[in-house]
Amino acid sequence: MGAGSADTVVSSLVLHQCPVAMKRAILTSVHEVLRPGGKVVIADYGVQRSAAMRLAFRAVQLADGKPDTQPNADGVVPQLMTEVGFQDVREAEVVSTITGSLSVYVARRA
Repeated sequence: MGAGSADTVVSSLVLHQCPVAMKRAILTSVHEVLRPGGKVVIADYGVQRSAAMRLAFRAVQLADGKPDTQPNADGVVPQLMTEVGFQDVREAEVVSTITGSLSVYVARRA
């Protein structure tokens, strides 16, 4: 895909496995491939708001490594989305799972 060629990009359960620099690089690439007004939807682990979700998320951290997963649990994804230029970044939904809570983030390219 070339720059400005996509209307929508969806990412599911990728970013939590990546170092912060790679998370930023992926989001930058997504931003570049979207047309102005294009939308991104990211479903991934986000802030673990309850003790039960934090405990459940430990399994993910054991499997994928705490250095890469902890930033997601600390809320870094929407912050990075804003930093790379996305507009109207919001957490549209939170879904509790047996491995922690998943956040669905949506935003658009200006």
